[in-house]
Amino acid sequence: MTMRDPSLKGQITDLSEKLDPLIAPLDHDQLLTLVTEAIREYRRLLQCAEDAHQQWEQAKPALASEHCRLKELERIYLNALKSYQAQMNLVASLTERLGYIPTLDQEGPTDEE
Repeated sequence: MTMRDPSLKGQITDLSEKLDPLIAPLDHDQLLTLVTEAIREYRRLLQCAEDAHQQWEQAKPALASEHCRLKELERIYLNALKSYQAQMNLVASLTERLGYIPTLDQEGPTDEE
């Protein structure tokens, strides 16, 4: 799924509209902090989804006869993927509001556009 996907763009627009009353009162520094935390959570969820996918893929040949366990690993992966995608939409909405994607280093965001 890319940003060119109209359904994804629509989801981001809908989310932005719903978040607007909550985000509008924030000053730039508060919004930057919120975006930074959202990006960090996005990265964490992406890693979780990738790990779950890898476990599921590796288990397929080994657990071919254990259908229930394989389905459980697939469910874990799909749930991780949904969480990651929801966070991706949140990050897109927040960075759109901020006007740029901050560069994150180990200490925190740099206020570069």
